[in-house]
Amino acid sequence: MHIPPLRRLLAVSLTVIALGAGGVACAGGEGGDSATGAAADFGPTGDAAWQDIVDKAKQEGSVTFYSAQNTAQNDEVARRFEEAYGITVNVVRDVEANLQTKLAAEWATGNVVADVVSQTGVGWVRNEGAAGRFAVPVGPALDAPEYRREENFVDDRSFATAAAIVAFGWNTDRVPDGLTSVSDFLDPDLAGGKLGIQEPVSASQVDFYQYLESNYGPDFLERLAAQEPRIYPGILPIGQALTSGEVAAGFAGALTDEVDGGAPVGFGVPETLWGARFYTSVLSEAPHPNAAQLLANFLVTPAGQTAYTRKTASVLPGIDGAVATVDRVAQQDLTKLTPEAVDAYRARWKSLFVG
Repeated sequence: MHIPPLRRLLAVSLTVIALGAGGVACAGGEGGDSATGAAADFGPTGDAAWQDIVDKAKQEGSVTFYSAQNTAQNDEVARRFEEAYGITVNVVRDVEANLQTKLAAEWATGNVVADVVSQTGVGWVRNEGAAGRFAVPVGPALDAPEYRREENFVDDRSFATAAAIVAFGWNTDRVPDGLTSVSDFLDPDLAGGKLGIQEPVSASQVDFYQYLESNYGPDFLERLAAQEPRIYPGILPIGQALTSGEVAAGFAGALTDEVDGGAPVGFGVPETLWGARFYTSVLSEAPHPNAAQLLANFLVTPAGQTAYTRKTASVLPGIDGAVATVDRVAQQDLTKLTPEAVDAYRARWKSLFVG
C-alpha cells in the first residue's frame, strides 16, 4: 500500500478543481478577506430589488443562525458576515435533533427566534417546507451557474450549503506508506484491533455501512468484521485514536488540523464519498427576514463557502480548505430506513462485530 504525501495529493486535487471553476462577479466595497489579505468574493451583486434587501438587512442589524455545522465553521461565518455587512450573527449551535425540537417549540408558541437554520435532515426539510415554515430564498448567488441550483435545491425553499464527510485515515508511524482506499482496511496487516470503526447507532450511520457494501462489495461487512476492529461511538474519537497511535487506521473526518499541526496522521477521501448534506432554510416567520435572506445568500458565495465548508465538501468548486465538492457525495436515502429496518441492520452488524 503506497500513497504520495497527502499534502501533494490535496494540492493537486484542489488545483484541478480551481482550474475548472468559473468566475463569479465580486460585490464591490463590501469588505475583504482578512484571513488571506485578499479581497473576498461575495458573489453576484444582484439587481435593485436585491440591493433593497441588503439595505434593509443592515437596518435590522442582526440575524440568528441555528446550525448543526461545527462550531469553528459557524464562528467563521459569523465573523466574515459581520465584517462584510456590519450585521451581527447570533449562532445557536446544536445537533440537528435538538434544533428541530427547539424550532417546533418556537412555532407552537409563536415566539420564533431563529432566522436561518442549517442541518442535515432532508425529510424534515421537505415536511416543514410543505407546511409553509420556510420562505423562498431570493439571493443572486443561488442562481449563479457555479452553484448548480437544480442539483442543490429541495422543493424550491431549502438548499444544500455543505456536506460533512467520512474519510479514511491512518497513523503515519504505524502505516508509513499510507493508504490508497477504504479497501486497504482489509489488508491482513491491519487485523487484530488495528482498525477503528464506529458503531451504527442511527439511521444515518446505518446508511454509511450500506454505502460501504454498495461501493466495496456485498461481502465487505463480513470481511471488515474478520479484521476484528476496535469499535468507537463516533468518528471524532477515532480521529483521536489515530493521532495517539491507539489504532493504525480507521474511518475519520478530514484530519486537516492534525496534519497541519504535525500530528502523525494522514487521510484520504474516496472518489465517491459518503456524507450528510447540510440544508439551509430561511424561516417564513424570521424576525429579521432581510438579514436572513442575506445570510442565506452569503453561505453559497465563495466567501461564505470558505468559512462554512472547511474540512467538509463545498457546493462551489475551488474553495480553499474544503476537501471535496458536494457533487461527489452519494445522496443519502433514509426513507427506507424505518426504525424497524435500522434495528434489523444493527442486529446484523452486532452479530458480525460483537458476536
